[in-house]
Amino acid sequence: MRVAIAFVLVVFPLLSPAQLKSLKVETLPLERSRSWSQPRWSPDGKTIFFTASDFDGIWAYSRVEGKTVQITSDRGSGYGFSISDDGSRIAWRRTLSGPLPGERLQEAVVRNIADGTSSVLASGKSISLPSFVRSDPVYSVGDQLQGVTAGVQPAGTVSILGIEETKIAILRDGVKSLIDPLGNGSYLWPSLSPDGSKLVACEMDRGAFVAGPDGSHAVRIGRRDAPVWTRDGRWLIFMADTDDGHALRSSELAYVSPDGNVSGVLTPQSRGIEMYPQCSPVADAIVCSTLEGRILVITYSEASR
Repeated sequence: MRVAIAFVLVVFPLLSPAQLKSLKVETLPLERSRSWSQPRWSPDGKTIFFTASDFDGIWAYSRVEGKTVQITSDRGSGYGFSISDDGSRIAWRRTLSGPLPGERLQEAVVRNIADGTSSVLASGKSISLPSFVRSDPVYSVGDQLQGVTAGVQPAGTVSILGIEETKIAILRDGVKSLIDPLGNGSYLWPSLSPDGSKLVACEMDRGAFVAGPDGSHAVRIGRRDAPVWTRDGRWLIFMADTDDGHALRSSELAYVSPDGNVSGVLTPQSRGIEMYPQCSPVADAIVCSTLEGRILVITYSEASR
C-alpha cells in the first residue's frame, strides 16, 4: 500500500494539465496617424502584415529591419487578404467604382512581394476573397472556382477557402464544397490545425467547435471568439470578450485545449481591448490588434500548473 501511494504522489504532478503564460508584450512602433488592425505573420515569422480600421490598404512591418512599408492602398484590400505558404506572394480583393452611379466592381489581385509586381486575377461584380492553396491563388467568380491546378493539393487533404453564403468553403481533392458542421449554421473564423487534422470555427449563435477537417464529428467548446491554433496545435488562442450588445466592452487573450477541458487567461493585465490573435508559425508568439489601434506581439511559454 505504501508503494502504491508513493507512486501516485510522485507521478500525479507530472500528469497535471499545462498552462500558457505570457512572458512579454511588445507594441509595434507604428505611426499613430491611423488605427491599425487585422495583423498576421509571414510564414518565416520575420514580417507582420496588417491593415487599417477602414481596410483601405495593406502594410508590412519587418521585425528584422524595424521598418514599415505600404503594400497597397487599394480600397477594401485589407479585408481578408492572404499570404502564400512560401511567403512570396500576397493576394487581396479590391473594390472599384463601376461606370454607372452606385455600381461596384471587384478585382482579385496578387502581388509578388520581392519585386512589387502585381497582376489582376479576375474582375467582376461577384469575386470571392482570394486565398492560397500552398502558393497558388484560388478564388471564385460567381460559382466557378478558379486557380486550382493539377497536383497543387495533396490527395486527401483539406484547405480552407473562407466563408461563402454563411458556410465554410473548403477545397478537398481539388473540389470546392460548402460545409455546415452544426447544421443550419452561420460561421466565422475557420482555421485548420498546423497538421491539417482538425478544424476550429465559430457558429454565430452556438459558439466555437472543433471538428475533423471536413467538418465531421464537431465538438462544441463554448464561446471562444476568433480562435486560432498555436504552432504546435496543442492549444487554441481566442478573444475572451464582453460586450453591451452593440460594442466591445473588454477583451483579453485566453487559451483553451482543443477538447475544451483546460482553459485560462493569457493576458490578465490587459493593455487595452485585444482582438483577433494570430499565432506565429515558427515561435511561441502571438500578434493581435487592439480596439485602440495598436499592434501587439505577445511572447508566451507553456508550463505545468
